[in-house]
Amino acid sequence: MIMIHTIRSSRIFRQTLTTLALAFCLAGWAFARPPETPVPVVNANLGPCTVDFTVSQSLNHPIFNAQISVRIAYGFLGMKKMNLQIGTNSEGKARFEGLPTNVHNPPLTFVVKYNGMTKSVHYWPAVRCHAQYAVIMGGG
Repeated sequence: MIMIHTIRSSRIFRQTLTTLALAFCLAGWAFARPPETPVPVVNANLGPCTVDFTVSQSLNHPIFNAQISVRIAYGFLGMKKMNLQIGTNSEGKARFEGLPTNVHNPPLTFVVKYNGMTKSVHYWPAVRCHAQYAVIMGGG
């Protein structure tokens, strides 16, 4: 009788322990943050500077696929030119890398377009090589 009782209590203990372990595993999975959306990046390969953009309609409403473009004149007398364009991800983010420190006729003007709205952002890479801009397009 004592042996049967010990076997049953040991079985109940194992089942309880297994249930608790499973509950902790599932709780960790349920409260885990969703994976972040990768930020689109375009690299000019002209220097060390970067610009990060966050585009939104309001502070908490990011815009997907807002188009950001820039024309870079560089080299002797700005004879070389490069056009770059990128769209934002679902979090409204985009990144330009490899921008030169010295450009011909600064500032660089980034043009942000979405649904017929346009905003310009002026960037001086020699003043602030690594910049971040939050662009609010307006509308609701």
